[in-house]
Amino acid sequence: MADNPTSAEADLQAFVAMAGRSLADAQEAPGTGPKSELVLANAELEAKVALRADSSGKLSVQPVSAADLRLAQFNAAAVSTLRVSFVATAPAGAAPPKRTPGDISDQIRGRPDVKALETILGPLTINPVFVPETSRWMVTASDPKGRLVREVIVPDSTP
Repeated sequence: MADNPTSAEADLQAFVAMAGRSLADAQEAPGTGPKSELVLANAELEAKVALRADSSGKLSVQPVSAADLRLAQFNAAAVSTLRVSFVATAPAGAAPPKRTPGDISDQIRGRPDVKALETILGPLTINPVFVPETSRWMVTASDPKGRLVREVIVPDSTP
């Protein structure tokens, strides 16, 4: 265990905050808020890391590359997979959606391309997520094995 993170390590909480800020920054145009051409309803970060805890139990992470593993700088059994999910939240004062997730799911299921996919793959899982900044729904469709087969942006206005 290390008492202080080395220069190659980062405090876990600071690492996650930095990654989240980076995602938010990538979606914003300077001075104008979110860009309509790039809006993430959710994102996932996965990294191979070495975790260390100081004497008080505070965690730090050190990213591990494939080269590190090949060069035996790390014991492969001691490497952890860090998965962090980021989910968008509505800013204060954002307008609520005019349509329901069920309305959006029904609209997507009625599309010819989705009907054809369901004929081939079986029933799809439709997951609509409202993005208040753009008044749009980001909709994903996954097959029974959980594979993403369609992703569609739908306006919140009535079809």
